[in-house]
Amino acid sequence: MATVNPLNIFRGPAAIREYFDPDKQPPLPLVELPEKLNPFRQDGVRIYAKLLTSLPAQNVKALPVLNMLLNDPSAAGKGIIEVSSGSTVTSLGITARVLYDNDNTTAFVSNKASLDRMRELQFFGLKVALYGGPTYTDTTDPRGPVEWARRLGREDREKTVNLGQYDNEHNWKSHVRWTGPQIWQQLPDINIFCMGMGSTGCVTGTGEYLKSQKPSVKILGVCNVEADLIPGPRERPMHETSPFPWKEVVDFTGSVGSTESYNLSMRLSREGLISGPSTGMALQGLFDFLQKEKNNGALRQHADPSTGEVSCVFICCDLPQKHLDTYFKKLPPEEFKPIINDELLAVDQHVYSFRWEIDPKGTHHPIPAMLDKIKSLGLSTGSEAIMGDDGLDTNLSCHVCFIDLRSRIDFESCHVKGAYSCPLPNLAAETKSPFNFDRTDTLLDQWKELNLMLANPGASQWLFTVKTPLIVLCYNGDTSRMMAAILRARGVEVYSFKDGMPGIVMYLTSQRPEE
Repeated sequence: MATVNPLNIFRGPAAIREYFDPDKQPPLPLVELPEKLNPFRQDGVRIYAKLLTSLPAQNVKALPVLNMLLNDPSAAGKGIIEVSSGSTVTSLGITARVLYDNDNTTAFVSNKASLDRMRELQFFGLKVALYGGPTYTDTTDPRGPVEWARRLGREDREKTVNLGQYDNEHNWKSHVRWTGPQIWQQLPDINIFCMGMGSTGCVTGTGEYLKSQKPSVKILGVCNVEADLIPGPRERPMHETSPFPWKEVVDFTGSVGSTESYNLSMRLSREGLISGPSTGMALQGLFDFLQKEKNNGALRQHADPSTGEVSCVFICCDLPQKHLDTYFKKLPPEEFKPIINDELLAVDQHVYSFRWEIDPKGTHHPIPAMLDKIKSLGLSTGSEAIMGDDGLDTNLSCHVCFIDLRSRIDFESCHVKGAYSCPLPNLAAETKSPFNFDRTDTLLDQWKELNLMLANPGASQWLFTVKTPLIVLCYNGDTSRMMAAILRARGVEVYSFKDGMPGIVMYLTSQRPEE
């Protein structure tokens, strides 16, 4: 079969619609697992990942959604409703826009879903309607949300459509149309196909097609362990009422726990096959099946006569990003590399901007007259502007005000005329920059001291009532940058000077007329 659109480029007014059409794309990648991810390679087993995460909507549900929408053109002008908080309804909202420019999709979501999950649906432009009670029920339960959505679609059919992933035949037939043929084209020596069972659409459709081409192919369906939720799949008993012909296709079923599923998907992701927990569940189910067959001496029975090997395919059906919080809840801390200097998460969280740093050599000057003002003031010695116990004078006529954080001794030896001395404890000329990447103690100490300074009633009253811009000075410009960020977050117009007091001295020296 010739490769369609080998350069994978889409042009013209219908470019995005064609991008969503699998018939106008090369087959999705089929990637063999390396031996470090395949514990059965020495037993003659090859395992391949079919990356349905490479679809435009980045999940397995994009295909059934596309097929269901194409087979129900009435969805173009109706409100679309679906019971789903994940891949199905997300793909539905996106694809309805692509095909029909319809942005009226509502997700019925359990009130126990995470806020991040709801925010993601909103991000993709879906409306979210919450329901209470059990998160998952039998899809035929008249008390459940799935049946309620069906009923709403029937009763308000002029305005509403419920495509119904759990009983719409175009769900599983999408995989007869696309997934099965692609795998067969890529790997005709396939012996085992494995997929998690949610709506059972993928395992049914892909399995049916593969068996139609090669009856000896074995189909493995994997469910989550009862009462141990994994996003997407359902427990084995919940599939008994499914109208899809999965029982005619699936040869073996298995169940996998959530911890194993999250752990294995994380391993896959770290090795380059980025995938979510239901993908890990499918692969772990395949591992369990292969181990059982090996223990029973039956593994070689699955080998292809032409190759002597057992070729297996599982589906990468989702991505991990939306489940990251759960990974950290499910897996032990030692599975994750530590955050170095995590003590910094509690400090210095304000925004910094180059616009708040005066750099005479730079091209951006916050207030053009500032450098002229500094030049006109010049330098001084002594203590004529040392801050008193009652705070600073708020009736200032200067264009700018200077606050000097250096020690009192260094201030008296040289400072900008009219500057106010506000020595920061533990700050000296030899103090390292708070932004030293090798140590965090300076930043932690200065953050604490700056905030204590601002908590002083006298200083605080002056800082937040002064009408002129402030310039904060220190030894190297970094401590003052931190103070500027703190004050900016509180609404004060404040700037720092690059390289601190030495930078000002250098600037003023450069401005002296040549003799």
